Order: sequence, then structure tokens, then C-alpha cells
Amino acid sequence: MNIKRFLLAWIVTTVLFLVLDVLFGTLGGYLTANITGTPIQGSGGIESKIFTGFLFEVINSFILVLVYTIIHPSIPGIGLVKGISYGFIVWALRVLMWAFSTYMMFEVSPVLLAITTILGLIEILILCVVITVIYKDN
Repeated sequence: MNIKRFLLAWIVTTVLFLVLDVLFGTLGGYLTANITGTPIQGSGGIESKIFTGFLFEVINSFILVLVYTIIHPSIPGIGLVKGISYGFIVWALRVLMWAFSTYMMFEVSPVLLAITTILGLIEILILCVVITVIYKDN
């Protein structure tokens, strides 16, 4: 494992995760509100949860990069294709499974779940491609 590339990928992925979560969270709420006509309201008290959210992104980014460094030889493709392949694997295990279980267990708008699933795919693909670009095979 190349520690310098690992650390760089971890830091860049963490920052990108934070930016994309804010961007896509806002976009998802806007799209859902406009498509369904129902405004999306937060649960309140978000200020007290910001540190926890940040910590989650740091840990999540670490896990994404660590798993990639371990399994990258077995991911199909090279370069961009490898990043996209890894992205679809992560998306299926993280976002898609969350969407299905949320739909089955809670009363949530299918439109909201569809938008979140699509935006989650875009986010995960971007993150995984960035990881593969930084942690390139030699």
C-alpha cells in the first residue's frame, strides 16, 4: 500500500464527500419539493449534528479508500473504467440497499427515494473515480 497516495485519496475524498453531500442534499430536497409539491423539512437541531456528520464522512471516506486499496487488483477495468466499476459496487452495497430497506420499513416518498438513489449514484461514481485516479495502479 502506498501510504502517501492513500492519505491523499482519503483527504480529497473526505472534502469531496462533504461538498457533494451539501450540494446533492440541497438539490435532492429542491427536486423532491418541486416534483411532489411537498416541502422537505429537516428534523431541527442540525447544528448539534454537524460534528457527527463530519466525523461520519471522515470515517466513510477512510473505509472507501481502504477497501479500494485492498480489492483494486480484482476490480475489472483500468483507469476510469475501474473507478466506475468500483463506484457501482459501492453504490449497490451502500445507496441501493439503503433505499430498498428504507422503502420497506418507513413511509417515505418513492420520489424522494428515487432522487436520493440517483444522486447517490452520481456522488459515489465521482468519489470512486477520484479514488482510482489518485490511487492509480503502477
